[in-house]
Amino acid sequence: MPAVDSPLPLAERICNGVVITATLVPVAVAGSNLALWCIPALQFIAGWPGMMVMRVNTCVAILSAAFSLLLWHLAKSRGPACWQRWMAPFCGAVAAAIGCLTSLEYLMHSDLGIDTLLGPATFPQDHANAFVSAPGRMSLNASLSLFFLGLALWGLDWKVRIFNFRGIFTAPILAVTSALPAFFALVGYVSGTGNFTGLLKSTNILLHTALSLMLVALGVMAIRNDRHPVRRILSQSAGGMLLRWMLPGSTASLIILAWMVGRGRGSGLIAPGEGRALMLFGGLILFYTLIIAVSRAVDDEETKARLAKSALRDEEQRSQSILKTSLDGVLLMDVEGRIVDWNLAAEQIFGWKREEMLGRVLADYIIPERMRASHTHALQTYLETGVGPILGQRLELPALRRDGSEFPAELSINAVVDAVPPMFVGFIRDITARQKANQALREAKDEAEKASQAKDDFLAALSHELRTPLTPVLLSSSVMSKDMRLPEDVRHALGMIERHVSLEARLIDDLLDLTRISRGKLLLRTELCDVHSLIHHAWEIIKDDAKSKNLDVQIDLQASHSRLAGDPARIQQVFWNLLKNAVKFTPPAGSIQLTSHHDAATMTLVVEVKDTGIGFEPSLAQQLFLPFEQEKMEVQFGGLGLGLAIARAIVELHGGSIAASSAGPGKGALFTVALPCEAATQKDAIASVKKREIQQPSGQFFHILLVEDHEPTRQVLARLLNRAGHQVTAVGSIAEALVAAELESTRLDMLVSDVGLPDGSGMDLMRNLRSREITLTGIALSGYGMEEDLQRTRDAGFARHLVKPVKFDQLLQAINELHTSGEMQNPI
Repeated sequence: MPAVDSPLPLAERICNGVVITATLVPVAVAGSNLALWCIPALQFIAGWPGMMVMRVNTCVAILSAAFSLLLWHLAKSRGPACWQRWMAPFCGAVAAAIGCLTSLEYLMHSDLGIDTLLGPATFPQDHANAFVSAPGRMSLNASLSLFFLGLALWGLDWKVRIFNFRGIFTAPILAVTSALPAFFALVGYVSGTGNFTGLLKSTNILLHTALSLMLVALGVMAIRNDRHPVRRILSQSAGGMLLRWMLPGSTASLIILAWMVGRGRGSGLIAPGEGRALMLFGGLILFYTLIIAVSRAVDDEETKARLAKSALRDEEQRSQSILKTSLDGVLLMDVEGRIVDWNLAAEQIFGWKREEMLGRVLADYIIPERMRASHTHALQTYLETGVGPILGQRLELPALRRDGSEFPAELSINAVVDAVPPMFVGFIRDITARQKANQALREAKDEAEKASQAKDDFLAALSHELRTPLTPVLLSSSVMSKDMRLPEDVRHALGMIERHVSLEARLIDDLLDLTRISRGKLLLRTELCDVHSLIHHAWEIIKDDAKSKNLDVQIDLQASHSRLAGDPARIQQVFWNLLKNAVKFTPPAGSIQLTSHHDAATMTLVVEVKDTGIGFEPSLAQQLFLPFEQEKMEVQFGGLGLGLAIARAIVELHGGSIAASSAGPGKGALFTVALPCEAATQKDAIASVKKREIQQPSGQFFHILLVEDHEPTRQVLARLLNRAGHQVTAVGSIAEALVAAELESTRLDMLVSDVGLPDGSGMDLMRNLRSREITLTGIALSGYGMEEDLQRTRDAGFARHLVKPVKFDQLLQAINELHTSGEMQNPI
């Protein structure tokens, strides 16, 4: 409930409206009257019937008072140092000076010359000149009102001390005093009498002058609505309500009675002398009626207060019910840190009963001793500055039970809004179980990460062990299949061996790629590439398989723009997978169509691979791209089911999309790949592709230190390198390599080393060589092909990292690239 003396919700808006009205209306009235004195062309208006014009001094004084009121109003929102704060008292002082000097002329029966100082005394059409006591002089009532009104505006914030009372603001008293003559004048005009009070000739003040003075006086009281009497009138208390009824009611009663008496005298219904009796009798009747109305209003307010009190009591009961049933501990604390309230949950959490804790200092009972000083300091800081660093935040802190044991608690503290003096509410929760659950979750996560790492390590080791024996087979078959000295059927058989070994290596790579994808470590080595060329390279790898099944393959690459920035090896891997699947799942004598076109609307290169193979259910289109997912068919085609999952990851890393569709089982399948591409000519793209093609031998031969612990691989590599023209020193361990390097350091040009060696690693060998100031360009051979494996060899100093099984053409290309690119440490 609001305090009894709190203002009405609309009090501020009401007062602002009064101030604006009390400024604009007097400015309009006094300004228009002053214009008649200053502009002769307008003076004919004063000759209209019943038109009375203010004196010049009156116009200037009322304008000064209105401007002073406006400046005080503006200064409320401009700060204490604004120019309006010193200009407002000055304008008020001008009005007070004019009123004071004119009043002195009346009291001293003299002429000080003030009446005609600012303008002429009259003009021909001036009807009001016949009623003035001296030329150009305002009435005594008007001058007194302006004097008191100017003083109120001059000293709007003055305070005086009377006897033992505290300081009283003078402005409201002066404003009420200045309003009385104007008020009596207004009543006189309404009642139609020229001697309404029997004491002051009130109607000596013009009607519009009296109205302007009355409005400015009301504005002076309204501009400081936090002071009496306005504060009391606009309060929500019973006294404020009575004033809001009695003041307008009694004023309206007096004016209505005066008007009725005046009308009765004018019509002859009321004889002379009867007016006072009627005024007294009628006033009593109206006053009694007003009292009855006020009593009803008080009854209504009392009923509202009783209902509000009942609602508050119900609200308190609901709050207590909530506190009792809350699972969180709720406590209320005063400014001294003492507990004011303590709910049932707090009793259960801490072990202290509510009766035991009320009035006790919170810090001494539930906060560990080492933290009490910080709590006290934070409380004191808030009381001094209003800033609480922990207010409104959820904190996890240790708390203290009755038995002295500590437990983890979640605490939030907030200041109670509008509480006087300040109070604080705290919410406390025992989070022991939650912390144990979080710890268990962290441990489970650590275990899962360890298991995942163990799986990755196992796959890496497995791939290494699988790749190593494949290397000599692939090396021998790749070279011998091109040896024209061998019979054609033997070369064909060797080519078949090479393809299947490459396929086995591809399956191992798929396993590692899947691991990279799951860990978010599938990286792209982007460069300018031509997709059409990459598609042709992929087709060259598997065309023999298509021929063996007598498949009709049509390749129609019509895209006008096939250049893009991407990883050429990965893009080629995507189309190799799609073509491999099309060949695998299409029956003999079937057909495969591979087309491309450029979508100008989306700026994408669209490649479609369509076959007449086994197809699939349309509802399974998305499932095909999940790892290890295969259709359950009568005939198994082999494979791990990883190709499409890897293809989708690669395409999406390039900012593209891949989709599958089919009309149903036995009706073929369509795979669509969309890749963002650049609208440019193909010349640069084709040139870029040519740079990636296997470079022909440069004609330079090197002395190579070959370190490989797998004897078959070492023997094959040494023999092939010798056949290619290179001099080879082949060893099987780090120790042997260091001895050979020391003996032939001046003649060695390059190091080709396995990463896994019996007495260390290839990285250890490279570091040992460099520590002995033997600098060789290095090519690492390894069955480990994860990104971190490649980074480790680069950090150790190797210029290239080739993943086993290695084709001999790949090794020759790496050697030639190092020579032609200038990366050789000791170039010939």
